[in-house]
Amino acid sequence: MMASGNIVGTHVLVNVYDVPHAELLTHLESGRSTLDSIVRELQFHVVAQAGHQFSPMGYSYAYVLSESHFTIHTYPEYQSCYIDMFCCNPAFDPVHAVQVIQQKFHTQNTRYQVIHR
Repeated sequence: MMASGNIVGTHVLVNVYDVPHAELLTHLESGRSTLDSIVRELQFHVVAQAGHQFSPMGYSYAYVLSESHFTIHTYPEYQSCYIDMFCCNPAFDPVHAVQVIQQKFHTQNTRYQVIHR
């Protein structure tokens, strides 16, 4: 058992708003390449993945990482998505991760929270 107070990873919750390209949020088959590029750029190591396309639109997708996880839930009707990342790599930079997400979703309108766990 670990002593309390030891930080084992960084948890980042990102709210992404005003996504101008609806196709990134509407259908998993359209948004998947963007998600893959985020995961690749952040140098995450994917060990498993799964997703679900909702009807008529929107999707959820999860990457299980050797570093922990990366998940997304999209709400195209609100031009938004919500991303949850937990990473136990001490070199992980949450601010850089948010910048990558902003770039890939073509918006600066994000709100995020960083939690050290």
